Amino acid sequence: MLAKSKFRAHFDLNRHSTSWGWILVALLVVFAVAPLTYPGFFQAHSGFLPAFNVAHPSDAPNWGRVADPLRGDGKLPYLLAWPFWQLSGSGVVALKWAYALAFLLAALGTYGWTRRWLGAKGGVLAAVVYTYLPWHLSAVYVRGAYAEAWLWALLPITLWATDHLAQRQFLAAGAVGLPSLAAATWTQPGLVALYFPLLAAYSVAITHKGQKLILWLVGTLACLLLILWLFAGQVPSEASRPFADHFLHPFQLFSASWGFGTSVPGWDDGMSFQLGLAAVGLSMVALALFLPIQSELKRALLFWAGVLLVLVLLTLPPSAFLWRATNLKIFLSYPWQLLTLAGLPLAFLAGSAVRLDERLAELPAWAGLLALVILSSYAYLAPRFTQVDPGSEPVAMFQPVGADAPQIAILDYEIVSPSEITPTLTLTLTWQTVEPLADDYTIFVHLLAPDGSKVAQRDTRPCDGECLTNTWQPGEIIVDRYQLSLAPDAVADLLHAPSGRYRLAVGLYLLDSGERAAVVGRDDEVMFFDAP
Repeated sequence: MLAKSKFRAHFDLNRHSTSWGWILVALLVVFAVAPLTYPGFFQAHSGFLPAFNVAHPSDAPNWGRVADPLRGDGKLPYLLAWPFWQLSGSGVVALKWAYALAFLLAALGTYGWTRRWLGAKGGVLAAVVYTYLPWHLSAVYVRGAYAEAWLWALLPITLWATDHLAQRQFLAAGAVGLPSLAAATWTQPGLVALYFPLLAAYSVAITHKGQKLILWLVGTLACLLLILWLFAGQVPSEASRPFADHFLHPFQLFSASWGFGTSVPGWDDGMSFQLGLAAVGLSMVALALFLPIQSELKRALLFWAGVLLVLVLLTLPPSAFLWRATNLKIFLSYPWQLLTLAGLPLAFLAGSAVRLDERLAELPAWAGLLALVILSSYAYLAPRFTQVDPGSEPVAMFQPVGADAPQIAILDYEIVSPSEITPTLTLTLTWQTVEPLADDYTIFVHLLAPDGSKVAQRDTRPCDGECLTNTWQPGEIIVDRYQLSLAPDAVADLLHAPSGRYRLAVGLYLLDSGERAAVVGRDDEVMFFDAP
């Protein structure tokens, strides 16, 4: 009993001396947002599409994408970036500010939620773990999942509000919980639909029996889930890639590999799905320490350990029958998207290690744990960068044969005119794809005279055959040059013709069939550039 009293006294003291915690959490987020301050922009799988959507708020989130109101992004994240776009005039700058704000709110929300359970030091550790989880960093710097970055920020706030509700602080719960839950639903509806049962279970697990308000909350969440389920019936049940081909293998959750590739079926995936060395290690320490205690915290630890186990199992192949039987796969494109929800139990369990062992809460050890968490993920804060800035929209977008949406963009171009000494016209194109391309396309570049006749042409695979389109990785920047040799009389005519009289025609086609990729906004499957 004495040990329990000392345990509770330490908890109360730690909980009420938390004013410094907010500042420290905000400072420790600096390392996560540092890559956003680099010049240029990082080459994520989504390419510049989120930036283009930010610059076209009326069309967001479906600018350049197939509309998928359940599995796709919601509109809210792009509206949140709109003020930054108004101030900067750049979709890229606005997106970087919005990502930084999402990181900050994710950390502060996690601290606000966990400090009631874990005290100030445990809350800070949980917030740092949540911020630097490899999957969190991957969502931003590898996948470029802008809406998901905001979901990471909103979910801890909904749990924070649920704690207020359990303590009968109804005003605070309503003022924080309802807006954050509505915002999360307007951010990624499908993933939030699967989060509703978790939130309802949490509200029951932390509350005493017979509290009618909690039962009402569970019923409300069930109704919301039912509404989303009915709404999902209007959405095609198959995503662009077969859901069942993307279950994880257990080793992938603990693999130390880190890459920028896309998710492909099978075990040899180009993406990293690791849960995080520091997060898993601290969670194991916490699970070993919590067994002797008897308190409300133990119930919460058991709950989050169970949630983590369930979420991990649902990403593995043995759970395929459950996804089929319940048809829950209509809410997600990939089963591994559930790893976003797994960040919550990992942060709580890892942070509780400090709460369970007072020796870990002493300054040297506690500071060492914070450093360990950040350093263990520091290598993941080195994304690939590009200095290309396409402005508010790309030069052109191409829709491959058989594709549902544009997948290839020309971000920039440069034309070097010929001269009498160097009778060669050079066109440099900067390409980017946002989806893996199934086919090997040939690029044609034709120089057209004012009457439409062909003066010169070049048909070749990109990079003179060295970088085939079916090897392009989503988000990768491809700089490709095409040289057209001109006859002396053609050079003279071109140099003396008014600008715009000669044009360059550019397009992509399949060599075997001759089918061309469509150009967004044009019917002739050709993009034209004025030759200077």
